[in-house]
Amino acid sequence: MAQPLTQFLPIFACKSDGQDVVNQKGTVLRNGPTQEQLDRTPNEQGQSDYYRLIEKDEPKHVDWRKKLGGMLLREIGGKQHEDKWQQCILWDFPEGYRLYEHIKSKANGETKPVKNHSGGGHDRQDAYLYGYPKGPKKRFRSPVEFFPHLLWLSTDESSDHQNCTCRICCPMQLESEKPALPLKPEIRPDPAMAGLKKENSPNTTVQAPTPVGRNPSAQVPVRRPSTGTPAQSPSVKPATPSSAANPQRIKPPAILEPTPLPQLRSVDQQVDHQYGKFLARTGEVVWFFRPKTEAWGLGLVIRRWVPKDRSSDRAYLVQPLSHPYNSPTAELVTSDQNLKPWLAWSAPSCTYPYLQQNPTLSYDQVDWRALLSGQFGQGIADVDASILAAKAIDTTFTPFELLKTTINTGMEERRWNGVYLGAEKIWRGEPVRLRIGSGNDLMVITDIIERAVPGPPPNQTNSAHPLSKILVLGDIYTYATLPVPDPNSLPQVPSSSNIPIRMREDMRWRNRALVPATRTLAYWKLIATSQKLEISEIKGRWYESSVLFVDFFTKAVKNNEGGNGVWMNSRGDATGLGKAAGVLQPDRISAFRTAVPKGLHLVEGLDVPDEPSKPPTSEMQSLELGIGAASGDSGFALDDFMNLDGMDDGGIAFGDDFTF
Repeated sequence: MAQPLTQFLPIFACKSDGQDVVNQKGTVLRNGPTQEQLDRTPNEQGQSDYYRLIEKDEPKHVDWRKKLGGMLLREIGGKQHEDKWQQCILWDFPEGYRLYEHIKSKANGETKPVKNHSGGGHDRQDAYLYGYPKGPKKRFRSPVEFFPHLLWLSTDESSDHQNCTCRICCPMQLESEKPALPLKPEIRPDPAMAGLKKENSPNTTVQAPTPVGRNPSAQVPVRRPSTGTPAQSPSVKPATPSSAANPQRIKPPAILEPTPLPQLRSVDQQVDHQYGKFLARTGEVVWFFRPKTEAWGLGLVIRRWVPKDRSSDRAYLVQPLSHPYNSPTAELVTSDQNLKPWLAWSAPSCTYPYLQQNPTLSYDQVDWRALLSGQFGQGIADVDASILAAKAIDTTFTPFELLKTTINTGMEERRWNGVYLGAEKIWRGEPVRLRIGSGNDLMVITDIIERAVPGPPPNQTNSAHPLSKILVLGDIYTYATLPVPDPNSLPQVPSSSNIPIRMREDMRWRNRALVPATRTLAYWKLIATSQKLEISEIKGRWYESSVLFVDFFTKAVKNNEGGNGVWMNSRGDATGLGKAAGVLQPDRISAFRTAVPKGLHLVEGLDVPDEPSKPPTSEMQSLELGIGAASGDSGFALDDFMNLDGMDDGGIAFGDDFTF
């Protein structure tokens, strides 16, 4: 007679630190078995040695989740739920974690002698859980090994990995748990310990056989400070509730409400808030294609507009960056295909051997007159000047559009509508990439605050901006997915008008490819509200995959590498500055010093110039453009010194973006 199926109670993992892909020292890796390890082709002797993904409905996958669900309820729910310990199942592994099986077969194709483990047919523990954010070498080998990490994910609101006692987060923890002297405590059989295989040890007493089928035991992670010596965990024993009258309970995930987006105040801010409009913004440093030389250069966007004759849907006037003794004419760019953000590509080396041998020299420290005279060998001054100028801009920041000023506990606080951060222009109400968390999360900025001591500090000439610290406030989102068993019936995901329209429209575009190809639906998951960070934690602007990374997104989906796997440089990468705020500049043009013509003026708004192909005239604050002829070596053949071949079909490395 067939036995009735057991009805299991699902437990959901409410958050995760798992990642599908990781960025290790600039190299993007699949966070799982390599492509070579996934290859099932037998060798010359006919032997197979490969890894395969275990699907959710397979016995081994189910067995892992049953054990994890039972342990999670046992440790958090306590004895009052003991009758359900065997009936719980983890609905799925935390987002970004995948279970693989290592398969080895003999020459005749048969597997090794069977010693069944969790639905497998091999003679060893050969299932591995990948997804840990430090990369594929950090994998979990059993449910018991992964459980402390799962429990930490479920209970630690700070998300501090130092509070986790799993063997990966705390590799020294196991050593500290060994008692100093041999102990032989009396161990009574515990029904909850049934099914856990014990190794014989001189310091433990072997338990009598117990019935099979109960959940294994694992100890509760011990919260410890983020710094200092790790706290020693209690000795291994079945966990019990801290109080029988008030046992710990499983807390449902808190329902977060996104912060309302700030009001859009200017034409430029409204345009930049829209989806599919201008890629670049006035005041930003960009790579731009120069048709006359068929090379890419670096320049400053000084104005933009929509042509009245509809010859194109956008136009930019870009001022090339150069050395103090050259003032090249501004150039017209009429397509986003001929523009790239500064952080999309890595800057090449300088052309002068002298500058290559002195990589720490900044733009202001170079003797450009001596360089042009040939004292330091041969090279292209315009190219090297543009590279060093762009790096110098990368180390600056300037807030703009002051909203109000207040005094708070003796500190002056200024609230701004935006900030020039390195090469980019960032507004309130838009997403930025973050260094914190998984390194792939986004913050939607709702406030920009400058804190300054009233009055200029000693030895500082910039009295308009005394010593300051810029903070950003906002909500943090992560990339998350849901399974789609039926593409005609999509699961419901959180939706809010407080998610910027650029994020929403880009995700809608992605899902048109993700749902049919991967049977998953992606969405932006709100994980924290009203967070406060220093600007040093910002990597840079966030760009839509549907606008800047179409080819890379398509390739990632095709290769089953996820739908959010495009890697970009961070502010500070080009200079080695890394995580630092940089130098405050009083206004945007001051940050460029002599890299742009004297008297240069940025034109805000979208007003169409009378003669778009010509630089602005002196009517705009005596704007001096094209006042000096280009030098003889100003061909700016940057392609000769930088590998940009195929940049539009695979030149940007990909991989690091989002999992929570």
